[in-house]
Amino acid sequence: MASRREFGPVQLSRWLGMRYGDFQRACMLTLVPPPDVRGTHWSEALAKTLPDRVEEIQAELAERTAPDGGADNAQDGPDRPRGRPLGPVQLARFIGLERWQMERAVDRGLVPGPDTEDGKWSRRAADALRDRVADLRAAVGDHPGHGSVRAAEVLAERTGLDVRRDDVLDLRERGLLAPAGAFRGHPMFARGDLDALPRDAVARAVAEREAWLAASLTPEEAAREAGWSVGRFEVAAERAGLEPGRYGRFARADVAPLLPPAS
Repeated sequence: MASRREFGPVQLSRWLGMRYGDFQRACMLTLVPPPDVRGTHWSEALAKTLPDRVEEIQAELAERTAPDGGADNAQDGPDRPRGRPLGPVQLARFIGLERWQMERAVDRGLVPGPDTEDGKWSRRAADALRDRVADLRAAVGDHPGHGSVRAAEVLAERTGLDVRRDDVLDLRERGLLAPAGAFRGHPMFARGDLDALPRDAVARAVAEREAWLAASLTPEEAAREAGWSVGRFEVAAERAGLEPGRYGRFARADVAPLLPPAS
């Protein structure tokens, strides 16, 4: 298995196609999330959330370092954009929405796309949206939602079942729970949707997970039962054409023929 990459600041700025000076300023302004590995490096998972945001980051940098003072100019605050086109961050601030609310409104088609050649919103479009801000806020809600771990805790509290993160994701795969939005690529679930889930649907997901765990083995567990190394088990499983199922586990029934007979 290929090792996960880590990026130092120089490597990450090159990987993103940003000038190092711009990247440093973006970090200082918290436009780039802080390093999540040892406090000095960015993990591959976090780095992969950034390429789609480079244009937004560059636009924000330009806004804050503009000759007239950009977003830092007291005379050019969120209520006085001086007619300049607005990027998504500036538009959210101007009309009075949180950034996640703006992203969700755009994703749901509640906000029309940019109407200027540089991919921003004109002052006219921004003013029209500010007149609709109450409707937009009502449509997207006032809470960004819960991640899958917290969503599992919410369902466990309501149902009294041992709900886990995997159960929440399973409910999503079955189409029973739709994400209200996303954060850094991870689904977010609205509290109202969690509360509306029938208890029996949650119970089925929990029961099926628990049944699979009871009927399956991790490679480490299978190797331990056989008295083998994990490597020997994995090679034997591959030669037998076995593929791991959910959570990287192997069905006990499939693994049994590979294991030495019990003494």
